[in-house]
Amino acid sequence: MRNILMTAMLLVSTGIFLLFWLSPPEVFLTKPIADAEELPKADSYMNNIDTVNFDRGGNRAYTLAATEARHFNRGNRLELENPAMVSFSKSKEGVEQSPPWYVTARKGTIYNGGKRAVLSEDVHAWQSIKKGGKNEFLTSKLTIFPDTNIAETGLPVTITTPQGKTTGTGMWADLNDEIFKLLSKVKGTHRAP
Repeated sequence: MRNILMTAMLLVSTGIFLLFWLSPPEVFLTKPIADAEELPKADSYMNNIDTVNFDRGGNRAYTLAATEARHFNRGNRLELENPAMVSFSKSKEGVEQSPPWYVTARKGTIYNGGKRAVLSEDVHAWQSIKKGGKNEFLTSKLTIFPDTNIAETGLPVTITTPQGKTTGTGMWADLNDEIFKLLSKVKGTHRAP
């Protein structure tokens, strides 16, 4: 019985030795599987960008600056760090009618060659008005359609003007005509002139 046990152990040991000896080294050098997927690689990178974009009539539509930009051909998107956008209001005739809107954020994504811009993290938009005052709003995420100067969000918004302060959840705004619609949970204070 003892000889059978020793013979079995010798055969198992020899089998394991031959398995390691005859296996290619790549089997033992595989990379561990990562828990998270690898981030997609950008097709191009740019630092300190500053662009001017024009509408179909050749008028300035908006300017865009960012500290860093990454373009992805797949999905036709441009990811931005610290974007700053200036949107020029236009009348129906294409003439600038009111002071421009300035919008800043920590992150942003431009889709389809500038058809839609999504800004996120500490979005701050303001417009200087007469007598040194300003209209402004704050939110955590904002979608802007530069062709029409429409801005919208489904998140909490705080709008401040020289006449008062209004908060709400969800907003639709036409920056050309300065029409703002808060969609729910609206609260405000108004200061008489």
